[in-house]
Amino acid sequence: MTEDRRRMLRSWVPAILWTGVIFSLSSMTVFASSIIKFNMIDKLAHSIEYGGLGVFLTVGYRGTFTDDRRRWVTPLVIVTGLMIGVCDELYQFTVPGRSVEFYDWCADTVGVILGNRLATEFFRWRAGEAKQQAHIE
Repeated sequence: MTEDRRRMLRSWVPAILWTGVIFSLSSMTVFASSIIKFNMIDKLAHSIEYGGLGVFLTVGYRGTFTDDRRRWVTPLVIVTGLMIGVCDELYQFTVPGRSVEFYDWCADTVGVILGNRLATEFFRWRAGEAKQQAHIE
């Protein structure tokens, strides 16, 4: 296996594993929102778990594309995150005690966008640090 393929594989493993975590949580019939009495806890949970997905998808796509094609990372992260969110909501339809809610999907969307933004800003900061380091040396 070439080094490029290994790098790409390593880039995608976190996103794949995190998607598994999301679907595992969706399989639970009793969730924290039924225990904690806070009206929006479910939406907050969706945003947090999909924020992680947004970060990991950004890492995956950045590991896949060369620098000249990285302009496609954010749109692909958002579309992929939205599709996973739709699949998650449809999956919850099959789980007893779970429901499908449009606002859950909206919270998923917000999480993916924020996660992508966070990861993108981190990569920009890291690139800036590397440039500064190169000027010092």
